[in-house]
Amino acid sequence: MHKLTIAIWHILRNKTRYQDLGPDYFTRRDPERAMRRMTKEANHLGLTVRFEPITATA
Repeated sequence: MHKLTIAIWHILRNKTRYQDLGPDYFTRRDPERAMRRMTKEANHLGLTVRFEPITATA
């Protein structure tokens, strides 16, 4: 609720249109934090997560 109030305040104060940042905004903004969060959630569910680099195919 607080985030919504802040967003409305900025829109009204700056007289700008609302622009949705997209569902993956925070993942694009800080991908390492997103990976830590996903790993923590998986561990909480009793899962083990392993990250492997994707090999490029030509």
